[in-house]
Amino acid sequence: MEKPELLVLAYQSRSLNAIVEHLEDVGFSKHCKISGTLVKDLEFNSVINPPTLMLATSEIVYKMSENFINPNTPYIIAKRSINFAKIKELLSLPRFSRIYLVNNMKEAAEETINTLLEVGISHDYIPYYGQIEPDSSITIAVTPGEVEMIPDTISTKINIGHRLLDMTTLFEIYKFFGISTFGSNNQLTARYIHSSITLIKELHQEILQSKGLHKSLEGIVDRIEEGLVVYDQSNRIISINSQSLKLLNKEYNQLINNDIRTLPVLFYNAFMQVEMEKENFIDIDNIPYYIRKKRIFVGTKVFATIILFEKVDRIKRIETKYRRSTRDKVFKAKHHFSDIKTNSPNMISLIDKAKKMAYSDSTILISGETGTGKEVMAQAIHSASNRKNEPFVAVNLAAIPETLVESELFGYEKGAFTGANQTGSTGLFERAHKGTVFLDEIGDASPIIQNRLLRVLQEKEIQRVGGAYPIPIDVRVITATNKNLRLLIEENKFRKDLYYRLSILPISIIPLRKRKEDILLLIELFSKEFEEKLQCNPITFLDSALDYMFNYHWPGNVRELRNTVEYLAHVQEGDVLPEDLPFYDKEQRDLLNEKENNEEMIIRDLRERGFLDESITILTTLSKINGSIGRKKLLTLIIDRNQNLTEQKLRYRLETLSKMNLIDVKQGRKGTSINDEGMRFINYIKQKKHNT
Repeated sequence: MEKPELLVLAYQSRSLNAIVEHLEDVGFSKHCKISGTLVKDLEFNSVINPPTLMLATSEIVYKMSENFINPNTPYIIAKRSINFAKIKELLSLPRFSRIYLVNNMKEAAEETINTLLEVGISHDYIPYYGQIEPDSSITIAVTPGEVEMIPDTISTKINIGHRLLDMTTLFEIYKFFGISTFGSNNQLTARYIHSSITLIKELHQEILQSKGLHKSLEGIVDRIEEGLVVYDQSNRIISINSQSLKLLNKEYNQLINNDIRTLPVLFYNAFMQVEMEKENFIDIDNIPYYIRKKRIFVGTKVFATIILFEKVDRIKRIETKYRRSTRDKVFKAKHHFSDIKTNSPNMISLIDKAKKMAYSDSTILISGETGTGKEVMAQAIHSASNRKNEPFVAVNLAAIPETLVESELFGYEKGAFTGANQTGSTGLFERAHKGTVFLDEIGDASPIIQNRLLRVLQEKEIQRVGGAYPIPIDVRVITATNKNLRLLIEENKFRKDLYYRLSILPISIIPLRKRKEDILLLIELFSKEFEEKLQCNPITFLDSALDYMFNYHWPGNVRELRNTVEYLAHVQEGDVLPEDLPFYDKEQRDLLNEKENNEEMIIRDLRERGFLDESITILTTLSKINGSIGRKKLLTLIIDRNQNLTEQKLRYRLETLSKMNLIDVKQGRKGTSINDEGMRFINYIKQKKHNT
């Protein structure tokens, strides 16, 4: 079916391009064909073919074109607002400066002036559209995109960009075409206020605190249709709009510069229930509200928090999402790539690689230690994929009894076994049709399940337990494990052909001990989260406690760090010392054991794996090399020492020694080198041989 046409009518090409780009940015191109024309072009095209809807950029533009337009064509006269993302330079000027407002038409210049005054950016604006000789005493000019019209006598030229469509016009277009304003791809309000939130995030703290800028920002946030509250790290309310005051039934002076706890208690409790960077539906005094909460960062430090909230029943688009969220929440991914907080260059590079993988339908194998966030990564990949609006079905293979795994994954027909539902049951693969299946703990899959999974991946179809016919499915498979599948293959516990089917796109999540630059960031985020959730006093980590946490090896990774902060939020009062950390005593014992027994533990581990002598040869060879060496060259040196190793076996030995922190294995062609721990181990071996 052909899309309906929305024709934009403008006076100048740059204004036309800006409006068309704005319409595409908020998602109209998914619903209708967007085209544009200029007033001057109508004179040469006679009467144009009538579009489904015409959008004129102003009343005067429409009147100039009436003779060339089919009188039966529906039209909308656009209401336009300034581009908030480009006004920072204008806000920095002293209030009530004498300024030329430069535009190509008198009416457009006057309309822009009125808009600037309405949002509180108060100056002495003089409209200039080329009609007079410029006043030499005026040295500042601002223009919505018409820079070439600014007189040469002007020294300070500020371009605030072409005026964009305001919210009422966008909603009017949505209403005309019968488009839901809050479908999965039409987060109109969020996109519309993005420019103002971006502005707030970019402004320097000192500028934000100036009285004149606060007045201007108040005008901006008042134009946001949702309730908005901004509070800083001291929990002081630094901005609040008029819609919030209506919903809270409070006066401006009762809340501004006061503690966030001065909000009405029901609203405060509801706001604190919402997790950071999340959204939720919460009943406040028996009225459902849609609430979102976001952080504002200055560098890597949290500067402030924004809360956006609105009554569900006042906006039809939010009602739609409210109903859908209760229906689809079981099989819906909650996380996005923005939820993975990191300052680690290696982790940022890994996320960039995962984003590219998201656009593929190939299988992904996510490996990583316990608590590194494998399921969060899987959900983020799904949320960024072309399947994001379809189900995300997660299965923990280690949590389902082996006797039930097959029927859970693939379903069963009626009467398939004793106790089965008499109408049969749909399996998780069928429920994920068109979406993503996430198989966690794939290393625990039984041989039977491994065989069935291999067939599913090969044939793109499943067969229910007791069923006679295969059922075609279209799913993307993501798996995860904290086990070494290659070792399981050597032990004949995992199918090699299945491994290669699953690991087309491998991702290895970096453990927390190898991205220690994230520890401080995560501590701050988790501390603020539990401070608000538990309504407790702020947690203050002394430098000695932070040093201890930086040197801790974090076997439970990010999950363990979050649990540590949650524990302290519950029990700690005052400053946090090293001895207050839940792992302190155990770590002390581990450090003592490590000094006395670490080398013997490594020897025992390598002996149990069956390649102690080979590992000693590898480490000895590396200790005699100044720098790094490639795997193939290393293999040649080891074979010269009469060690019968294949390249595959050498790769596995190197992976094991790397996990024991005895060597550093770099990606690409940078090679492998022995580290200080490895040298200590080799010296221990030499000393032990000397003593015996």
